[in-house]
Amino acid sequence: MFKKIMYLLLLVSSPAFCQLHNDQYSLEAGYGLGISGSPTTTSFTSFNGAFRYMVDDYWGLKFDGGYSRFEVTESPLTGTEYIRFSAQGVHNLGRTLNFRRVTGNTLGLLAHGGLGYSALTSLITNNTDNIGNVIIGVTPQVALSNSLALHADLSYILNFTQHYNFAGVHPNGRSNDAFTGHLTTFTIGLTYYFGKNGSTSDWR
Repeated sequence: MFKKIMYLLLLVSSPAFCQLHNDQYSLEAGYGLGISGSPTTTSFTSFNGAFRYMVDDYWGLKFDGGYSRFEVTESPLTGTEYIRFSAQGVHNLGRTLNFRRVTGNTLGLLAHGGLGYSALTSLITNNTDNIGNVIIGVTPQVALSNSLALHADLSYILNFTQHYNFAGVHPNGRSNDAFTGHLTTFTIGLTYYFGKNGSTSDWR
């Protein structure tokens, strides 16, 4: 997976690729709320960051990462730290739904989804659970300038072969029993556009 991600990054960064396509790159950063699966815990300790390249006005690629911390009890301390990386496809849903005409190029909406790797570390044992993930989400946008946009992101993540629950323990007492876990994140942040075409794929 890591080699494939690096190959895609090199491909979309190459001069030949940029000359043929839109040359819209962006960096995203956000902070907000994480809601874990069993046991359900809500925490304002979720961060995410991403690099996005739009191949054309409708489709793009996104490489992102996120961090969340869930403390279920304070004494004794129970919970987990969650780190995620993923490679995703992006669709400009706002363009498909003709937001440009309705909002005057002010509001946008992206849909995204893909696969990745997660590390879930128990705050009790300090052991790390290596997990595969599937992520889907939507990202509403507000244009601030040609190089900057305000965005919110709502993402739902499924964890495959998870062994620790979000309290940091094995739910049935057996470390080899895997299950499918999940969490939801809601973050607010900024998108910075660069490249010779600025933010044209999102807002043109």
